[in-house]
Amino acid sequence: MEVDRSLRDGDTVSLGGIILTARRTPGHTPGSTTWLATVEDGGRRYAVLFSASTGINPGTQFVERPSYPGIAEDYAASFRILESLQPEVFLGSHTGFFAMEEKRKRLATGGPGHPFVDPDGFRAHVAARKRAFEEHLERERAAARRAPAVP
Repeated sequence: MEVDRSLRDGDTVSLGGIILTARRTPGHTPGSTTWLATVEDGGRRYAVLFSASTGINPGTQFVERPSYPGIAEDYAASFRILESLQPEVFLGSHTGFFAMEEKRKRLATGGPGHPFVDPDGFRAHVAARKRAFEEHLERERAAARRAPAVP
């Protein structure tokens, strides 16, 4: 398969009549991208976000011998972008990110509101991942401060 083009932050792609906007959110991997779209369901339009992972892979290093140059800065920038977004529907690369199974059960049983419309769930998810990143980064910085100087 040949690459048609490289995308930059804010570029759009049309797929099946839906326009997807790419937001560069690296860290988890250098090319991580979050996608935004507007979809219609039942006559209502929803802002939808397909979030790239902001989890920290096992063995990831930020301070000493970083996993890739600029990884800590990439994570921080990605959190700034994610915090600026206001999706109504939040989906992700892992179903646990957005409680898919619980939402599917709620959808099947009916009730008020649409369970997938969950802006608070998105904000909570981003806040928890950002907190985990900041704690991990601080642990690495503290360990680097304690480490003996190498001649």
